[in-house]
Amino acid sequence: MELHPQIRKAVGMMAGVSFPDLTPGEARATLRERVAILNQAPVPLRRVMDLYPTGPGGPVPLRVYVPVTVTAPADPPLPVVVYFHGGGWTIGCHDTVEPQCRYMANAARAIFVSVEYRLAPEHKFPAAVEDCQWAVRWVHEHAEEIGADPTRIAIAGDSAGGNLTAVTAQQLRDPGPQLCAQVLICPITKLIFDTPSYEENADGPVLTRRMQERWREYYLDDEALCHDARVSPLLANDFSGLPPAIVITASHDPLRDEGIAYAERLAEAGVPVRHRNWEGYTHLFPSMGGYVDAAFEALDFAAAGLRDAFNTAMPKRK
Repeated sequence: MELHPQIRKAVGMMAGVSFPDLTPGEARATLRERVAILNQAPVPLRRVMDLYPTGPGGPVPLRVYVPVTVTAPADPPLPVVVYFHGGGWTIGCHDTVEPQCRYMANAARAIFVSVEYRLAPEHKFPAAVEDCQWAVRWVHEHAEEIGADPTRIAIAGDSAGGNLTAVTAQQLRDPGPQLCAQVLICPITKLIFDTPSYEENADGPVLTRRMQERWREYYLDDEALCHDARVSPLLANDFSGLPPAIVITASHDPLRDEGIAYAERLAEAGVPVRHRNWEGYTHLFPSMGGYVDAAFEALDFAAAGLRDAFNTAMPKRK
């Protein structure tokens, strides 16, 4: 299937940008600029808070998005989603995912907490993994302070953030805290470029093999770490007992096949999975709401899965 016309127009806004040829600092600034053009206008919320608790390597910036949902004093606290941004573990920040976090906070009727984990190449693996796990534990321990329910925590992320979501779900399975759901948006699940979708979409649009190779070089000290499940969660041995998953993939994305394979591995292990592959769309199309109607369709798909997971986990009222 050919690219959807709206995607073609959105992709045109990225013309002339070659992220692998930019320094990390230049790439970070360019991403923020382009995302501001491509994304939808931020929707109103009840409150936004910036927090800077101290994590494994120093302060970890957290941005808390409280939805417009009005609760009565007797109602239970809101569920919470800890969100990990994408950007090849090298670029990305609160601002690059703020429109999606705002939209999904209202749609899922949940608090969203965006995490600015440490970035490569200044901070190599496993710094990002450590920060993301720490952030989930911090939200669990400090849930009351942000108006959240510590028994209804989900995690979510896009691209490299989807990778960190899958890894965090695996790493927290036994020690906890227990998670209600995981949302994987165009996730990196195997940092080994050997799938048919990598052949079909090696030159993009949006994400290319050359970009992934550069991100991998920045992220890892040793390429052999690609076979570590904390880098390539698809290579894990055991998928049982993981939280229900909502997985979003796109036909013209190099990551399509590994995202589909991850959904299949979860389902084979008995994990409830909602997966949809958007035909005619590219990597990270849900972040292009300024041009692409299907962005909202995908975000609503994720939000519906989160609402169902939170409702299932809600304690029965006496």
